[in-house]
Amino acid sequence: MASTSALTLSDLQQHSSASDCWVAVHGNVWNVSDFLDLHPGGSSIILKYAGADATLAYDEIHAPDIISDTLGAEKVMGAFNLPSTDVLPDPVSAAPTSQIDLPASTDIVVAPAGKPELYSLISAYDFANVAKTGTWAFYSSAATDLVTHRMNQSLLRRIMFRPRILRDVGKVSMKTSIMGCETSAPFFISPAAMAKLAHKDGELALARGAGTEDIIQCISSNASYSLSSIVEAGRPNQPFFLQLYVNSDRPKTAELLIKARDLGVKAILVTVDAPVAGKREADERVATIAVAAAISGAVAGNDKKGGGMGRIMAQYVDKTLNWKDLKWIKEVSGLPVVLKGVQSAADAKMAVEWGADGIMLSNHGGRSLDTAQASILTLLKLRKLCPEVFQHLEVYVDGGFERGTDILKALALGATAVGIGRPYLYSLFYGQEGVEHLTQILKDELETTLRLSGLTDVTQAHAGQLNTRDVDYLVNDNFGEEAPMARPRARL
Repeated sequence: MASTSALTLSDLQQHSSASDCWVAVHGNVWNVSDFLDLHPGGSSIILKYAGADATLAYDEIHAPDIISDTLGAEKVMGAFNLPSTDVLPDPVSAAPTSQIDLPASTDIVVAPAGKPELYSLISAYDFANVAKTGTWAFYSSAATDLVTHRMNQSLLRRIMFRPRILRDVGKVSMKTSIMGCETSAPFFISPAAMAKLAHKDGELALARGAGTEDIIQCISSNASYSLSSIVEAGRPNQPFFLQLYVNSDRPKTAELLIKARDLGVKAILVTVDAPVAGKREADERVATIAVAAAISGAVAGNDKKGGGMGRIMAQYVDKTLNWKDLKWIKEVSGLPVVLKGVQSAADAKMAVEWGADGIMLSNHGGRSLDTAQASILTLLKLRKLCPEVFQHLEVYVDGGFERGTDILKALALGATAVGIGRPYLYSLFYGQEGVEHLTQILKDELETTLRLSGLTDVTQAHAGQLNTRDVDYLVNDNFGEEAPMARPRARL
């Protein structure tokens, strides 16, 4: 800390220019002069609060600890002492007219008014219905015509069970291991950005709920709280995974990987299906939400081109990422590496060849390339064309999984575990209790499905208990590799 002295409003107001900019946040005065040009949201937003208390505006967008993590203690000029006789000016109305206006932002949605009692929600769909307010568009949106988004779920429903009868199903176990981590159920919380938009505790509530229910949370690179605060919110030795967008500034990625390892994160899920963000039109049609990711530093916004917050937040992602980088990620982190976003049998085989520890069959919940095939089809294709993959690495899958029946179908087809994304974001409208309640619902549905199928352990699930004929015709014999195309020559 540069100073331990108490600073008054008069002291603060003397530093209100672009070359000498101080702001007060949560009782400390920060010198942000050198950070103005580095701020992902632009310098003009900070300059509106130059020489003033920016706490309220800061809290609308940022996690509490992002300023200390970003600037460091040496930028603290002192404690902010506001005597009762001092009156804070309105920095927005006082801002010069030449400055850019602060993008409109929505208040953090804690829960919709008049929401039903939590106990009355009995399915993942119920949480989605409650969440249809505020930031619903960002969470629910998918790419362009929503074809992939809808197929993820509809194709799962077309796979039928073939239950066995007269089995002793008095005792049932859902316990399993995911990347060496013991867990109470074969599903985990998939990474999703900006959980704070649903509840003030955001990813902290997810961590606490996951800890109580003994399941794994995969933390998004675009989480609204810092990695350390999320891990600290959990129980001692609680397992966490980290989803990674590789930054075009590779030293920043290396720093994050080392920090994750030091914090005890158990695995890195590298997103490989989104070098750019998909076009999410529903996201674009809502009012702009200004919010910053505490881990990556990305700032959500609206680009007026049909990309919405997702496109703006993805600008830092390295578009040159390739197979050779897998070795670097493993060496820097020293952790198991899972490729998140595998969508073909050919790439699943390459993941084995390049030394991945696991793959996650995912199309980004239909949020990247629309009309990409449903994740369950990719899983079926692996079983048909390269079943040896399952012997070399763990296979996870997400996209449209909202029922216990969905989860068991994936396990029967060879998946180690299933990722659940949007439902957990919707559950946050009830905070930690919502996370726990949704988890209990999914566990109950899975346990019921096991018993009705004649199984007593998730490890007993196998393809023979399924009838996939209604979707088998969609699984062809083509690996998806590049092939030369014969082109007719024009006759002159």
